[in-house]
Amino acid sequence: MAGHRKRKRASPWRWVVGVLVVLLAMVALYVGVIVYPTPLFAHHQRIGGFRVHSDQAPAVDVEALVAEVAERLAAFEHEPEAKTYTVYLCHSLRRYSFFAKLTRRTSASQAIGLSAPGNIFVSMSRLAQLAADEAGLFAHSRFEGRPAFAIAHEIAHFGLIDTLGLDANRSLPAWKSEGWADYQANLAAIRRDPNYDLAQRIDLLDDSRYWQNPQLRARHFYAWQLLVEYLAEVRSYRFEDLSRPSVTESEIWAQMRAWRRGERPRQERSPVK
Repeated sequence: MAGHRKRKRASPWRWVVGVLVVLLAMVALYVGVIVYPTPLFAHHQRIGGFRVHSDQAPAVDVEALVAEVAERLAAFEHEPEAKTYTVYLCHSLRRYSFFAKLTRRTSASQAIGLSAPGNIFVSMSRLAQLAADEAGLFAHSRFEGRPAFAIAHEIAHFGLIDTLGLDANRSLPAWKSEGWADYQANLAAIRRDPNYDLAQRIDLLDDSRYWQNPQLRARHFYAWQLLVEYLAEVRSYRFEDLSRPSVTESEIWAQMRAWRRGERPRQERSPVK
């Protein structure tokens, strides 16, 4: 009978389309929060090529911060081209952890850099903690807890991506990429320090008393910077020399140790051009 016509079954494609729409909406939200998180930050300033946003009244003088970052960038081997960088100062660890999880980083990191949009998220609470624990020992390193270093470090990574391309940058050993970024970000401070002494910095690396603090246990980062620092300051290596596959971590460790002992390593030579 006409009154008992069978109801048409819903097409399974409607469910598929519905699921895809939901997934696309989630991806769009994810990308939107990462690329344009500005609404989550109440304080905004633009100084030169920097847009600085903060989740609360900044704990630093933003103009002085940008000036220090600019000084660090000017000392880079290849000063970055004029670009606009957007910096998000996260005083709340919970706020920073939120972005760290979205980008698969640890909340114990100092900063997160996203090259394509030029966004940099800075953990102000983590940096303040490092500055309090460092007590002046770890000059010109990531353990000073300086926001300007954290920002310059991420911009150094952006430069590596621009130079090498994303895939080649990812294949670069961590000691080269992280060590280079740390060294470049600290180069301006090293250059103006009349008391700079690489030998003393190596001795600090080898003194276990200074590495007991849980906040300072990422000793390998300090070691990587010193390896690059040794190559640049003692051997006059540039990035193209450092990036050669023949330059290995174990070899440079041996050479740096020998140099510290006052020996000339057997393999020591001028960088090949």
